[in-house]
Amino acid sequence: PPIRPDPRLTTSSDLRRSTRCIHMTAVDTARAAEAERSAPTPLARIVRPGEGNRVRAFGNEIEFMLSGDQTGESLTVGLASVPAGNGPPPHVHYSEDELFLILEGEYRIYLNGDWTTVGPGTVVYLPRGSVHTFQVAGDKPGRHWTLQTPSGFERYFAQAGELLSAPGKPDLARLEAITKEYGAEIVQYAP
Repeated sequence: PPIRPDPRLTTSSDLRRSTRCIHMTAVDTARAAEAERSAPTPLARIVRPGEGNRVRAFGNEIEFMLSGDQTGESLTVGLASVPAGNGPPPHVHYSEDELFLILEGEYRIYLNGDWTTVGPGTVVYLPRGSVHTFQVAGDKPGRHWTLQTPSGFERYFAQAGELLSAPGKPDLARLEAITKEYGAEIVQYAP
């Protein structure tokens, strides 16, 4: 149907402003439609607890609630469960930003060269290029939401998990290669 100006407009000036807005909307819609045709459209979805894909690596478990396959490669969302005293090796992501929303437990976060202790309700934003790690402090396990944009972390975590769960001593050179394939690096830090 044709787009009609709002009948509540009373002056020609109001009508001109309305027409300009309508025109801008049509241009933006055309661009959105073009982008939609060139990329797969993710479907809106609801994922309940237990319906995600559970993956173990580095002694932690993440239930990936949304993966790149489900979000058009724009976002990964997972619920991490981390035993007391555990955390990943220090690392840096070059390809994605990361966000933690701490739900349970006390965490020690290494960021920008310093350790900081945080608890439930804390938000930790890690833009790409930030050297970081964490460790669950105390004697209680930790849980946090982990979000990465764009997606891909879920595939890395699954490959690392397969490698680390294989019988025998882990192939650390292969782990380093997988990490680099996904645009990240395991690094050393000054404790």
